[in-house]
Amino acid sequence: MAFSYHPPTRSKCEICEHLLQAYATTPIIGTFDGRASSANGYPFHDWYNFVLGYTPTFPEYILDREGIRKGDGKVVLDPFNGSGTTQLVCKLREIPSYGVDANDFMVFAAKQKLNWKVDTIQLEKCKTEILKQFNDKFAEISWEDQDQLKRMADEHRPPALDERYISDKPLIKIALLKEIVKSIPQDDLRDIFLFAISAILVTVSNVKYGPGFGVGKIKEDADVLKEFKNKAELMIHDLKSVSDQQRQVESITILGDSRKLTKYVPENSVSLMITSPPYPGDHEYTKHSKLELISQGYATDVASFRVIKKRMIRGSTTNIYREDNERRQVENITEIQKVTAEIESRLKKDGATSGFEKLYTKLVWEYFGGMSSALSECYKVLKPGGKIALLVSDSHAFKMVHIQTAQLLKLVGEQIGYENAEVILWQMKNSTSHKYQLRENILFLQKPEK
Repeated sequence: MAFSYHPPTRSKCEICEHLLQAYATTPIIGTFDGRASSANGYPFHDWYNFVLGYTPTFPEYILDREGIRKGDGKVVLDPFNGSGTTQLVCKLREIPSYGVDANDFMVFAAKQKLNWKVDTIQLEKCKTEILKQFNDKFAEISWEDQDQLKRMADEHRPPALDERYISDKPLIKIALLKEIVKSIPQDDLRDIFLFAISAILVTVSNVKYGPGFGVGKIKEDADVLKEFKNKAELMIHDLKSVSDQQRQVESITILGDSRKLTKYVPENSVSLMITSPPYPGDHEYTKHSKLELISQGYATDVASFRVIKKRMIRGSTTNIYREDNERRQVENITEIQKVTAEIESRLKKDGATSGFEKLYTKLVWEYFGGMSSALSECYKVLKPGGKIALLVSDSHAFKMVHIQTAQLLKLVGEQIGYENAEVILWQMKNSTSHKYQLRENILFLQKPEK
């Protein structure tokens, strides 16, 4: 969708103006080239794209910059793994990796993308049988009988799945596919086809994942079988393309909280971390996988969504809880104090009274406090001399106050004990909420050699 200007709370940002004049650096990658959608056409990556993710070019750039190669005995970790972009790049290059993520569906997605030992001959046979069974079941349904369709849709629609999200006919077709796939006895074959179903959900639904979660044009029907067939064939094609050496590379993906990293990954074991953590942009990450979480049964009600969100760094006002108190770890950092004070000042000036607005300053404090916890755990897991590369964007999400995320995380990291901090401009990102381009930077932090 083309960029259009929408007047923000404040149309002028002095920090943006200053950065444009004082740091007129050419980005490493062009605007829009760093989005998750730019992974289309990359083997395995385009099985499923998380809209808030990033292009494989980012981990490729970091691996090249740091000279990490196959056979050198070094292990890479992504502590905010998403759907596995960093791990996929590593596996394709025969570099062992860990990935940790708080979102159940994202962990499931990454595991399917990285399971290259699955038998492609059996996959082909299963695909053929699934298509045959679907056509047989499809023929048994009176698709013009609206009463029958409504009963079937009501039977298969989970309570958390709003009727606006997916229309009855596509929902019934998805349910037919899932019923067939779930009868497959082999776990690895069953899981990859369940993932193929999840990967086409947005395409056949009414939901749009963009800067936010929304409902677009209502699709009364969709060719679910065609979308599934195309996705399954793409997966089988990619799996056939890899070498035996690539299949054997260890890629371990774990469901967990990055603020408790040492529960899952040994201390002093990782040479390099490549990641893109949340940033304070008021994006609620479970919303951008809502259909998939519901469809796979990972989140069925408010309570189960809350379990997932509590494992996450606080990046959204819908992800703040009364008991949160990680701000204490960063309350002494003057620059964060200034940002939160400015937000408070603008809230008072505007007479802001909504519940979400009242959470703005708490969110910013909890974000940086949570990142302090995560970076402390990363510090323990890194080998001496090891580095972490974080891709984060600046933000204007809270009353147009400019948050220089990488610069503030640099201060957080140095307080923990990291050294040789460096901030590099990766790309400029257009925003739909104001006329400025925001900087997306790579922050490098290094654990001391001794």
